[in-house]
Amino acid sequence: MQNTIDHPERDPRDFLPEKYPRMHFDDADWRRFGEQCAALNIPGVTDAHRDTLEKLYSHLVGVNEWLNLTRITSPADYLKFQVLDSLSVLNTIVGMTEERSAIVDLGSGGGYPGLPLMTWMTTQDFTLVDARQKKVDFLNATIPLIPRDGRGGAAAFRGRDVGRTRTDLWHHAEIVTARAVGKGVELLPDVSELLSVGGVFVLMKGQSWPLEEGPLFAEACPAFGFEQVDDIAFSLVPDDPTRHIILAVKKGNGIPRKMRKYLK
Repeated sequence: MQNTIDHPERDPRDFLPEKYPRMHFDDADWRRFGEQCAALNIPGVTDAHRDTLEKLYSHLVGVNEWLNLTRITSPADYLKFQVLDSLSVLNTIVGMTEERSAIVDLGSGGGYPGLPLMTWMTTQDFTLVDARQKKVDFLNATIPLIPRDGRGGAAAFRGRDVGRTRTDLWHHAEIVTARAVGKGVELLPDVSELLSVGGVFVLMKGQSWPLEEGPLFAEACPAFGFEQVDDIAFSLVPDDPTRHIILAVKKGNGIPRKMRKYLK
């Protein structure tokens, strides 16, 4: 999540998508996005997806004028660095879920990877979580733009507080995603409270992961009841920096005395 100073008061109507003008992607940008999706084996890029993503983009850009949600505002960059990057975990998650599976996007911020995943995964139940209420208000106004059958909503809390604030989500998720939120090891206490045993933490990281964060994360996983099972390295497009998708399975509830070493 970004360090953002929210305006203290906003008219609730400022979050409504219909307040902002509809924007459209250039045909060349959309064609390039489709080609990039095909290269990553991301299925089913359709006109319906384009319509939805244009609505999401228009709403994001409109609200971003007064609530700092993203630095990425050009259509081409949005499609690559927000949508394509989010969808890079799609096939991994689809293979581990079924209809009505519970998925939590932790530290969702402006809604990524959650919103693109919801656009492609229409039968799973998504909860987008962020600690800032105004971002959650934005997300709850955005989610109805996505045609889908599964449940979808956003909620404001810290993951480690879910047992007090949202007992329906406590140890309930089958998948927890996190992208551009913070250090992986610092997320383990939050994710452990959200995931059911057997659930999977899908962590999205950049090229510095193997040297800067990876070793400590792998070391800390057992203390919180996790086992790291994969580290998938890839590039969004040829010659781009390497990205990493880290998968950690929750095996149990962890060992409290060992957790203390990693808690701040």
